[in-house]
Amino acid sequence: MAYIKLSKSNLFANVDNISNTSNCEILAVIKDNAYGHGIVQIAKMLQQKGIQRVCVRNNDEAMLVKDYFKEVLVFFPTLCYNSPNISYTISDIKQLRRSKHKKIHLKFDTGMHRNALSMDEVDEVLKLAFDKFEVRGIFSHFCCSDEIGCDTFIQLDRFKKLKDRVVAFCKLHNLDLPKFHLANSAGVFRLKDFSMFDYVRVGIALYGGMEDTKPVMSLYAKALKQQMIYKNQAVGYNKTYTFCNDTMTTLVDIGYSDGILYFDKELQLKDTLAVGKISMDSMMVIGEYDEVCVFDDVKEFAKNYPNTITYDILAKLKPHLKRVICD
Repeated sequence: MAYIKLSKSNLFANVDNISNTSNCEILAVIKDNAYGHGIVQIAKMLQQKGIQRVCVRNNDEAMLVKDYFKEVLVFFPTLCYNSPNISYTISDIKQLRRSKHKKIHLKFDTGMHRNALSMDEVDEVLKLAFDKFEVRGIFSHFCCSDEIGCDTFIQLDRFKKLKDRVVAFCKLHNLDLPKFHLANSAGVFRLKDFSMFDYVRVGIALYGGMEDTKPVMSLYAKALKQQMIYKNQAVGYNKTYTFCNDTMTTLVDIGYSDGILYFDKELQLKDTLAVGKISMDSMMVIGEYDEVCVFDDVKEFAKNYPNTITYDILAKLKPHLKRVICD
């Protein structure tokens, strides 16, 4: 069966790199099955490395990993699970008014305009939140930290002003300060000053899906059948690839039902070429193999798909693929 290898040493190296760069506590993003890596497997390794706080997508993911960490922040909460170490993201004032979960992080919009509290609501939100809830964090999200431009620094300035207002409010009412976090993976490697943050909230940098980080995932497929394809014969649906010479091939047990993005003629793998149209459960590669490495660095594999990103490739890999922790 096709399977995934996870490099513990590379994961730990990425954690060290992030810590040394930012000098902040890491709030590790392990949502969506840890970007396809396996949420429980990654949780166990991060706990071993000393990570105490993580972010997940929903309540179900929170329940899978709550026993490994001091705090689990749910980005999109639904049902109310009052586990003492689960925190809920509040991104709408109506949500704040009806929430029954007492431990929260407030998410404000500093420029992304996607899913956050308005900066015009700061005073009202702070009064409501600190009156009824344990406010554990205040955060926002960069929209353009992976490109050159002024947006990141505009957001940074807005967040600083937001923090100043929160600090003043807490001092006035003799309240404990919440923790502040804004920097994402790209932000960690772009910013120079992290003094206003308590946490850096990183995802793709943990997994090696951006430059200057080490890949954690390697994807392998097993042989189903080896066969000779002869000159001028074509292969697969619609015969999109014709062989110029007699060629030994291997059919391997991975396809788009496992999460491999669709291709219709060629796909460059680690050491060989997949040819023809990918099938639901298999694809054909050039050469004779018992096992094929589809990729051991998602950054290289992503070059097959100019219109997508490493996140997309990783997150689509299905949970039924076995994850094996190595080194």
